[in-house]
Amino acid sequence: MIKKQLAVAIGAALTFGAVNVAQAGVYTSTANFGGAFNISGFSAATDDNNPNTFQIQLTNVAGLVDLYVPHSGIISAERTGSVVIDYTPAHAGPDLVSNVPGWVALGTGEVTSSGLTGTHFVYDFTNNSFTSNGTAVTGGAFSGGASALNLLLGNLFGPLGSAIGNGSVSVQHTLGNGTWTIDVTETDNGGTGFSGLFSTLDSIPAGGNNDGQINGTFAVNGAVRLTVPEPASMALAGLGLAGMAALRRRKAA
Repeated sequence: MIKKQLAVAIGAALTFGAVNVAQAGVYTSTANFGGAFNISGFSAATDDNNPNTFQIQLTNVAGLVDLYVPHSGIISAERTGSVVIDYTPAHAGPDLVSNVPGWVALGTGEVTSSGLTGTHFVYDFTNNSFTSNGTAVTGGAFSGGASALNLLLGNLFGPLGSAIGNGSVSVQHTLGNGTWTIDVTETDNGGTGFSGLFSTLDSIPAGGNNDGQINGTFAVNGAVRLTVPEPASMALAGLGLAGMAALRRRKAA
């Protein structure tokens, strides 16, 4: 069943060993963030002329999302907290429940982005207050790498996320009264992209019905923390590699 498959996948993703934190900071945190979601427009099976464009609509949204934009470069990510998602309403109970009381590793990747205005975004859906660096906003647009976005989302898809690949993702989104509409355009590179992953989930008999939509409810309380290597640690690693190379040359001589 899709419920068991994703539970195993997410469980595997969240049992990686903890990473050593050098310079770390919370990239995003959520507090009582929840509502209903509908993902559509991703499937060629429903005569969608462009499956690499799709829309995510969040409705009846409440709670808080606090987001910092990470610097471009190589980062490691960890997550903590709880995620509860029900994407097969016909089946009783949530399909995904993940509760991580401590920090667990998600992986390492390169983060790049463009088009963002601001570095600190606070979206308070309970009070309908949305700001970028303290200034009110109604939405925005940005682009970045698909694999990095999956990492920053907290690797929600677990090992299944490896199928996304490292293509590009362009996002335009609009914030409103209890709503968040997100339009995505992506290019596939080394994987199926998010649209291909959604199509796969929609086609699994126990969970999807090939209607080109995935919908349900969600509730998230937690955080994703990013880590970058300390310059001193990188220098020591470089010295160690240089020493090993010198020993190898000495033995060869």
